[in-house]
Amino acid sequence: MTEPKPAGAALGEPAASGERADLSPLAWRAVLGCIIAAAMTVLDLAMTSTVLGSIQDSMHEPLSKGALVISAYATAELITLSLSAFLTRVFPPRTYLVLLVCLFVGGALLSACAWSFESLLVARVVQGAASGAIMPFAYYAIVVLLPGERHPKAISTFSILVTGSYVLAPVLCITLGEWIGWRALYCVAAPVGALGLWLALPGLRHMRTEAALLGRRVNAVGVAAAVVGLGCTQYALDTGQERGWFSSAVVTLAVAAALVAAVLFVVTELRSRHPLVDLRLLQLRPFLTSCVFNVVGGVAVYSSYVLIPVYLTTLGFSAADIATVSLYGGTVQLAIALGLPVLLRRIDTYLVSCTGALMFAAAALLPFLAGSSPPYVLIVIALMCRSVGSGLLLAALGLMATRALSAHQAASGSLLFNMARSLGGSVGAAGCAAFLTIREAYHAHAAGLPGAGDADDASRGLALHDVFAVAFAILLLLALSLVTGYALRRIRERRAAALTTDG
Repeated sequence: MTEPKPAGAALGEPAASGERADLSPLAWRAVLGCIIAAAMTVLDLAMTSTVLGSIQDSMHEPLSKGALVISAYATAELITLSLSAFLTRVFPPRTYLVLLVCLFVGGALLSACAWSFESLLVARVVQGAASGAIMPFAYYAIVVLLPGERHPKAISTFSILVTGSYVLAPVLCITLGEWIGWRALYCVAAPVGALGLWLALPGLRHMRTEAALLGRRVNAVGVAAAVVGLGCTQYALDTGQERGWFSSAVVTLAVAAALVAAVLFVVTELRSRHPLVDLRLLQLRPFLTSCVFNVVGGVAVYSSYVLIPVYLTTLGFSAADIATVSLYGGTVQLAIALGLPVLLRRIDTYLVSCTGALMFAAAALLPFLAGSSPPYVLIVIALMCRSVGSGLLLAALGLMATRALSAHQAASGSLLFNMARSLGGSVGAAGCAAFLTIREAYHAHAAGLPGAGDADDASRGLALHDVFAVAFAILLLLALSLVTGYALRRIRERRAAALTTDG
């Protein structure tokens, strides 16, 4: 049961035509500002992935530690995601966005000043904590501030700006990263965050949260279970390989604690009058489907953040070379993204996301077929496929999720959808690094190779070949699942139409 809402002011309810006309420009400006804040987090992650080798060289850390820079970020992102729906009910929207952007920019500046690898990980945790709330808030703003017929345009704008971040990231790495150093890249967050706030704050004045169904109280047991469960899960993923997985009592205990916390979280959230997030939204079949697919999408995207730098560094690419190759892919992705509004209006979201998954699968298949000495042009084509595929996949899944939600479901829905992506990302980044290490050790042992020098490069090359094979299989399975989902939905629609005609 909802409380009365002022006409046109709360949670995207229809308003009188004059009020809607006055609100619309500020609403679009606010949505654009929130999207730019979200794109800031993507830009930061893309730049970090590109210069990962340079960061580790300057801090004298092995390349295998690269996954920690990504997974530390993803861990904090996951924990904050579990709290973000509640936080949107506690803080006024303007205050909330200011706090998040300032926290992210502060973490970025701390990364720029990092004096050790450990301090860099702490800074990345701060940034991840802010990112975990900024991204769902952007989806929340789209659902709440804009009417349903404008969601495809907003999601397309979201995709274009995120894609632009993938283009801008290698440009900045080639310029600032090469001229000044990787630390300068983290200073970029300050002007981008300021732009996002300048655009968003006036329009967020019209964004009301008083009518939130879940209220401003929350179950403390649910909060504790979420934080403990997610923290233990990430700890097990990050340290499992190093400690020997279940041969280690610490890892076994962390996994057990994560499972108990997960069960406790679900039970308390379903029974509580003030849940942290409305898990009953997963009863909506279209929304549940988009979340499940988003988990796999998160696995693919975050794994590529770890895999691509390792792969290209193994081939002898410098940070500038990696940035140049990434620029080709980002430019093609941006060109495709400009046509997304028309594409998403005319083609079913299942088919668009399936096409994205197939292109992503091709990006893994090409290096797998090329062997240890791929030509430069094939690497460029593979990264183009990866960029275009991820853009199509994530944009279509985002639209699929927003279409399944009403305005009062936006906060919890955006949390669950983005949490699915980040959970997949955490598992993907840590799992990719662990599987790469396992296969590298296997090939080194099988060939009787030492663990250093050229022998280590040879075993790593074979291990990368295995990782690409697994990635291709997972993405192909995702594409087949999307096609199956499309076929099943068409069958249901035809049956419903037949029943209506008979009636």
